Amino acid sequence: MTALATQLGRLLHWLEAIGLQLPSKDVRVVEVCEVNKDDGTFHVRQADFHKPTDYEMRFEELLQAGYPWLNMSCYGVHGGWLIVAVELPSPRPLNPGTPTSVNLSGPSRIVLDRNWQVDSVLTIA
Repeated sequence: MTALATQLGRLLHWLEAIGLQLPSKDVRVVEVCEVNKDDGTFHVRQADFHKPTDYEMRFEELLQAGYPWLNMSCYGVHGGWLIVAVELPSPRPLNPGTPTSVNLSGPSRIVLDRNWQVDSVLTIA
């Protein structure tokens, strides 16, 4: 099992364990870094959504790059996909070879209140 598959499994299991009914298990991964200051959302393109199998190598690169942490967050649903964002810390000196912590988080309350729709946290072009 790959590191990405392991972490996605942890995330989905945790979401279900806290009582959330996942509207889809068809996952797409998107990488985000900085929130847009104008509207408070992450801006991504439709082409930025990846099947987990297509993102595995990039996830391994991130784990080896020396980031102190990565966040793996369930953002909600878009186009029938459960959107999982890999949030990177702000650019800083990296320390390759040190372990990277993968933190989990679920959808925000506003996303849950809007039937899992991601538009309150993601702007998709």
